[in-house]
Amino acid sequence: MSPSTSNITFDAVLFDLDGVVIDTTELHYRVWEEFARERGYVPTREELLATNGRRAGETLRAWFGAELDDEQVAALTDDREQAFHRLLDHEPVFAVPGVGAYLMALKQAGVPWALGTSALAQNAERALDRVGLQHLFPVRVTSTDVVRGKPDPEVYLKAAAALGVSPHACVVFEDAVAGLRAARAAGAACVAVATSFPREVLVRERPDWLVRDFRDLPQALRPGSHGLTGLMAPHP
Repeated sequence: MSPSTSNITFDAVLFDLDGVVIDTTELHYRVWEEFARERGYVPTREELLATNGRRAGETLRAWFGAELDDEQVAALTDDREQAFHRLLDHEPVFAVPGVGAYLMALKQAGVPWALGTSALAQNAERALDRVGLQHLFPVRVTSTDVVRGKPDPEVYLKAAAALGVSPHACVVFEDAVAGLRAARAAGAACVAVATSFPREVLVRERPDWLVRDFRDLPQALRPGSHGLTGLMAPHP
């Protein structure tokens, strides 16, 4: 933990989705690789890693040309999402270890939280439903709700606003480089969850904490601690 966060209290928690709440990162990589190869593009591992936290349209333009118009991007995005849905519906997927218990602890302590994801709204709903957590995320900001994707801070600024708190009073859980940069740009503290990127890559982003998953949290991030005190009103 960095000295700057050792004595700060946080009012709310913001969560990314893929790789933080649900362990679908490898499914996304599989879909992107197959999708690209079918269209004559062979992405490197680094390019696949870069899809994490990035909106689909940005990846499509990076791989298939910046001159793609909005209609072409929308059609390609739809094709890609349908392929992902097929995998999501039939492949075994799981919540990130400990996240369900952590959400219940936040609720019990009256600490509000929200989802801030680069996924489309329908993907977020489907993924949360797949692991039985949809009822625990009534407050969601998805790529459908923003103009600029991560690493722009818009998604986390809107998520904090939806909770009625300052982003400076939030702590963000992220697994991706773009997401950590978005959290930083929003003025929030950030926790890097090492489910998708190598730890050495995450360390270079200088997160306030680096954890394996939600079973590995320091005391400052546990509800009721000095660090995570929440608000007066309980989360719905």
